[in-house]
Amino acid sequence: MLAKAFVSAGVFGDSSHIQRMDFMNFCDTPDTIVYRTSVPHAGRRPEIVSICKMMEQNGYEVIPVLIDREDYYMELSQVKRWHQESVIEARKMIVLARQWIASQMKEMGVQPVLVQYEIFVSDPVERRKLFTSYSLPEPDMYFFNANDTYE
Repeated sequence: MLAKAFVSAGVFGDSSHIQRMDFMNFCDTPDTIVYRTSVPHAGRRPEIVSICKMMEQNGYEVIPVLIDREDYYMELSQVKRWHQESVIEARKMIVLARQWIASQMKEMGVQPVLVQYEIFVSDPVERRKLFTSYSLPEPDMYFFNANDTYE
């Protein structure tokens, strides 16, 4: 939903699992882009450092913006979407994913912007602050809290 919001605010990119920039060709893209990846992505851990270096080599200032979700709902979502077979397996994968992301951010020497999913989807004031901080308009889209589907 975060990438979709940036695209809705006028930033070039894609919000689905399939990205036009998946081939890491950043030389023919506009000045401002959003690149979405999940961890793991397609069954593997994306080399975030390498992706960011390629972006930087093409003149981009890279600002990692990460969205995270309450564990309970993320675990249920992983099972519902068939990414994991059980909540226990989902919990293990979430821990590994967070460790991978942290190691990649440390290697890059950056402190990412962390967006909490539940606040992002439910608080328009906080959402406005995020987009204003990047000199972007508010996204023109409907926001919903998918956690409500598990209640």
